Amino acid sequence: MPGKARSRSKSKRNFNIWLGGLLGVLFVAGLLSGFYFDWRYRSSLKELSKLRTENADISRRIKALEKDPQLYEEIARKKYGYVKKGERLIIFRKRR
Repeated sequence: MPGKARSRSKSKRNFNIWLGGLLGVLFVAGLLSGFYFDWRYRSSLKELSKLRTENADISRRIKALEKDPQLYEEIARKKYGYVKKGERLIIFRKRR
C-alpha cells in the first residue's frame, strides 16, 4: 500500500502544480488585460477632449456666421474664388 500513497501524493502534487500554473497564467492575463483597458480608456479620454475642443471651435464659427452675414461672402471669395458682378478676379502665380 505504500506505493498507492506515493501515487496519490504525486498525482495530487501534479494537480497542484497545474492548478498553480493555470492560476498564474490567468493572473498575468488579467493584469495584461487591465493594462490594455486602462490604456484604451486613457486614449479615449484624450480623443474625447480633442473632439470637445473641436466641437466648441465649430460652434463658435457657426455663431459668428449667424451674427455676421459678411463672413459668408468672405469665405466664398477666399475659399471658392467667388466675385461680385462687375468685379474681375486676378490670380497671381507663385514665383519659383
